[in-house]
Amino acid sequence: MELTWLKYTLLVDRKIEDLFVGELLDSPYTLGWVEPQIEILTTENGYDYAENTEGPVIVYLFEKIEDSEEEHVARLHSYISHWADAVSVNQVERVAEEHDSWQEEFREVRIGEWWIAPSWTTTEEVLAAQNVLWIDPGAAFGTGYHGTTQDILKLLQERSPAGKRVMDIGAGSGILSLFCVKSGAAKPVWAVDINPQSDYQIRVNGANNHVDEQDVEILIGDAAEPSLQAELPEQVDLILVNIGGDEDVEMLPVVEERLVQGGQVILSGIVTWNRDHVVDAYQQAGFSLITERASEEWVTILMEKA
Repeated sequence: MELTWLKYTLLVDRKIEDLFVGELLDSPYTLGWVEPQIEILTTENGYDYAENTEGPVIVYLFEKIEDSEEEHVARLHSYISHWADAVSVNQVERVAEEHDSWQEEFREVRIGEWWIAPSWTTTEEVLAAQNVLWIDPGAAFGTGYHGTTQDILKLLQERSPAGKRVMDIGAGSGILSLFCVKSGAAKPVWAVDINPQSDYQIRVNGANNHVDEQDVEILIGDAAEPSLQAELPEQVDLILVNIGGDEDVEMLPVVEERLVQGGQVILSGIVTWNRDHVVDAYQQAGFSLITERASEEWVTILMEKA
């Protein structure tokens, strides 16, 4: 595959971000996207992340190669020179010309009796399979690759959600909500996420799976906030919470209030060193541990409301 584009990674002072991006729209460069710098943290309760609000933002530019790489880079330095130290080139790399080359990073994965695959998959085994969930990557978390998602899907296959009223907290791309719909859960399945991008991504993936929009009720916001709780279903039989150990505990009041007696909750996003903290909190609230799964340092727990 011929590599004919240059990808530039720039560091841009956030104070001039809007001005710089506006200028790029009339430049010979193709603007890819802008993102903040994210720091991955390891806390005593697991993994977390924080946006670096003091440092520069990251801007990605693309340019088709027509001269030597050195000439292109020299012209870019000249182009940004009037911004002085507010804009700098952090990395230059060659990338494939095809706009869909990034799709090669996302392949189908088999989880139990189901395949999770992007919509462009051409693998004959997947196309011939009876149980396929078509999930495209996007700005919302959830492609099926992460151990927590896979372990929840395995538990859902062992204990079918068919006929159950389901609420999915931390729905992300909608992978778990859509799985429940396709597995016969009561409609609608409630998909809750704090990320506004989830609304669009769930609708896209729902269409990919021929799921009617009314089959998934999407709520954007924090399920722990009173303003959103008024929109939650009054009672459900199964709650999925796949966000993080501390967040799982923060959702305990919501789970207690909305889960029927004898109902079950699947808690994930937990790491081994935070597992006991989560289990103890729920057991003290009257929940019993049914089973659990582990993938590397990640733990997924199924509990029942006594």
